[in-house]
Amino acid sequence: MMDDFKEFLELPGTPQEQEWLKEQLETLSVRESYALAAVSMGYPPEKAADAIKSILSLPDCTLHPAGSYEDLGKYSQKGAASLPEDVLPYVDFGHIGQEFEDEHPGLFIGGYYVEYPKKAAEPAYSGKNAFLPEDSDWSVKLKLASPAVPEGVWLRLPGYDGKMAEDADEVVLALDELRVKSLEDCTLLEARCILPEAGDLTKQYSSITDLVRDGDNLGYVLAEQGQGKAHWLDKFAAALEYEDCRTLKFALDIAQNLHCYEWVPRDGVKEFAANNLRTYHVPEELIQSGNINLGDYGKDLLDTSGYMEASGETGYLIREYTAQQQTQGDITMQ
Repeated sequence: MMDDFKEFLELPGTPQEQEWLKEQLETLSVRESYALAAVSMGYPPEKAADAIKSILSLPDCTLHPAGSYEDLGKYSQKGAASLPEDVLPYVDFGHIGQEFEDEHPGLFIGGYYVEYPKKAAEPAYSGKNAFLPEDSDWSVKLKLASPAVPEGVWLRLPGYDGKMAEDADEVVLALDELRVKSLEDCTLLEARCILPEAGDLTKQYSSITDLVRDGDNLGYVLAEQGQGKAHWLDKFAAALEYEDCRTLKFALDIAQNLHCYEWVPRDGVKEFAANNLRTYHVPEELIQSGNINLGDYGKDLLDTSGYMEASGETGYLIREYTAQQQTQGDITMQ
């Protein structure tokens, strides 16, 4: 897909901006390519910073399966299928499609209408000396090939369109580009996971469909982050390290069972120590007096209790073993 946008790499910009663009374009998915083609035609980038902003807007683009105003009109009118067949020749679906375009600006690319994202109040990247954004809103990227397209195309997960993984726009567009009917007709050339602990995905799955489902599920897990629980991501990363995770399935298993782990964030060490003292009925006045080094005491207490310090020094974690959990086998060790 990079060849379709190689002119982006010739736009004026800093070396860091050019390297960021190169990395993004190398794994641009089919859906992203459609969206980027439309965005760059509607808002031609004049410098590398503009191209970066265009790429950052791609998740907010909406693709509608329509190659003409008439198709768009029919697509936008969900009730058109219930109209009497004899009235269809008298319905101006082309005009309805143009009205849809007025309300939802976009551009036709191939057999799709790409609806531009609503303009954000603050630009995602301001250029100049701003930090380049991290590409972190994905879970798994797969490069799939077919006999018709042996060089392969990229698929980016999760789909984020509310559909089952196999029916997501990302998958449908990739299959169309590869000219195959199902994921099982594809060959997996390369796989990347945002979690290094997930290991080599190409050796873990005999079914590409299963890999796509798990990659999609991981994406939603990471986006939800335990329904907004504090320190969820730090706890998850520590649990992966604690269990020496090496597969995607095990990472998903751990994510679904984080309640099996006790987590003490770095800024909670003193409170952990104070709570321990309270179990011994140490007077609160003494605990809060500043005469006890709660920080060092807490670290020693965590160490002797078997907690593991996360490699990023974000906190401490231990797996809770209860009779019920051991009996039920909440986590399948791998």
